[in-house]
Amino acid sequence: MIISAYITSKDYKGALDYLKDKKSAKERALFQKVAFYRGTELFAEGNYDLAKENFENSLSVPLDANFTARATFWKAESNYLLNNYREAATDFQKFAASSEASKTAEFKELYYNLGYAYFKQKDYGNAIEAFKKYSAKNIDDAVRKNDTYLRIGDGYFVTSSYKNAIEYYSKVIEMKGIDADYAQFQKAISYGLTGNENAKITALNAFLNSATRSAYKDDAYYILGNSYLEKNQNELAIENYDKLINNFKRSPLVSKAMLKKGLIYYNSNKNDQALTTYKTVVQQFPNSADAKQAVKNARQIYVDLGRVDEYATWVKTVDFVNVSDAELDNDTYESAEKQYLQNNHKKAIESFKKYLISFPNGLHSLNANFYLAQSLFSENKHSDAISNYSYVVNQPQNEFTEDALSRLSLVYLENNNWQKAVPLLERLESEANLPQNIIFAQSNLMKGYYADKNYAKAVDYAELVLRNNKLEDRVKSDAHIIIARSAIKTNNETKARNAYKEVEKIASGELKAEALYYSAYFENKDGNYKVSNEIVQKIAAEYSAYKYWGAKGLVLMADNNYQLKDAYQATYILESVIKNFSQFSDVVEEASTALSKIKTEQAKTNESIEN
Repeated sequence: MIISAYITSKDYKGALDYLKDKKSAKERALFQKVAFYRGTELFAEGNYDLAKENFENSLSVPLDANFTARATFWKAESNYLLNNYREAATDFQKFAASSEASKTAEFKELYYNLGYAYFKQKDYGNAIEAFKKYSAKNIDDAVRKNDTYLRIGDGYFVTSSYKNAIEYYSKVIEMKGIDADYAQFQKAISYGLTGNENAKITALNAFLNSATRSAYKDDAYYILGNSYLEKNQNELAIENYDKLINNFKRSPLVSKAMLKKGLIYYNSNKNDQALTTYKTVVQQFPNSADAKQAVKNARQIYVDLGRVDEYATWVKTVDFVNVSDAELDNDTYESAEKQYLQNNHKKAIESFKKYLISFPNGLHSLNANFYLAQSLFSENKHSDAISNYSYVVNQPQNEFTEDALSRLSLVYLENNNWQKAVPLLERLESEANLPQNIIFAQSNLMKGYYADKNYAKAVDYAELVLRNNKLEDRVKSDAHIIIARSAIKTNNETKARNAYKEVEKIASGELKAEALYYSAYFENKDGNYKVSNEIVQKIAAEYSAYKYWGAKGLVLMADNNYQLKDAYQATYILESVIKNFSQFSDVVEEASTALSKIKTEQAKTNESIEN
């Protein structure tokens, strides 16, 4: 009876505690199943370490073959999300070898997930094989099919099998789905790598003409410019570099395109135009690697022209170039960088700090600040990394800007510092090239605006997030709950009603309990008091672990009973809430107000009868 109560109320943690030392076959069989369900519960909440531990506990009692197979699959999923890709692949293979695997709902996703486990290990051969198996059997899910073709194309691309890569990128383009622009861009690059430079140029021009908005347009203009440069078609090269420079001012390729323009001018004996271009790089991108190269190139021109005195005068105005200290600067930085590249983070932290003290505006201060921040982050000294990440994001756009924005915003999010996090997330959304960083920014901006009580913007971003077809259910649930809660805060109950319905479809755990509460709330509003009570009873039976929503549900049930002319039952419930849920002051206050109202109305009714 006790274990049945635990399982019926989905209190799997309590059930496991009860079964922990039980030895009978029936109880061990129950332990296997309950451990599995507890694992899926924790997995849905994003607690993958504890989820994995529970799946392993389930696997330690392999009495039911079906549950053994499913626990193996979900252990693999947990390992994958914990970045344990090798272990994930091994577990997926064990699942595939199980005679029960094909009978489970998880089997459909096996080769897709196995493909990613191999892909993350850079085992592209096995990844391609797994993705092909998935695409051969799963033809109905267009989004997954599209993604599978992309990963097969990428696998062939990185293993230099460019003709095969072109074949699969073409499949993605034909589907006209997500990341079709990426596939079109990669297809063009693949043509070039097969030696078909003309096809590459044609494909890049077609891409630029068809892709109205794409994160790869700046790359395409840069690569197309380079292709024309290799063919000595300098005017076309400059034309494409200028489109990049003028239309994508925040792209990290702008400074590189300027360097290429400077080289064209230099090789065409247009030395003054070359010098102007190089000096623009130095002015707009100080302290960057390209600015340092521009200084070197300008020096060569001045030497060629016999105008070294002009070079000396100019270079003194460049604050990040100290000619006399340059050699020591390089040596100090190189020593620190070596430690960093060897993943010796503690020594790297010490060395980079010494470098920045000695050369605060040195040749490598940008790299040094970023690598120091990364090292501190790797050593779980997240707060210590703030100043160095801040230095990087406050510099002109550079190769580290996107990573630094992502990491710095994450540090502030860990400390619930929305005031600092939101401006960084806004920048990350507008400047990021990687789709996962854009999603990260948007999904946290909706939470940040909600925390700041800017409900209109919170809803705008939640709706923007929901337009992405590749979201996990957890992120979808977060977006719908932001919409729902914002609607409640702004008294837009129609919108709240619809949003909570969406939450109820996909949520689990506490969010599910909240969604059910509001389902009961709206049934109460509609006068469906018995239906409302049934939903409250469901919360109590299946989501008893979330006592806050259970308590609020009881207050709602009291109102339902009162509306159904059962004042006695309503009074009893409200008195029980006040007595047993003192930890929730807002619920107790709500219950007290409702109780007082009922007693007042009942007193009037009694007085009327007596008179």
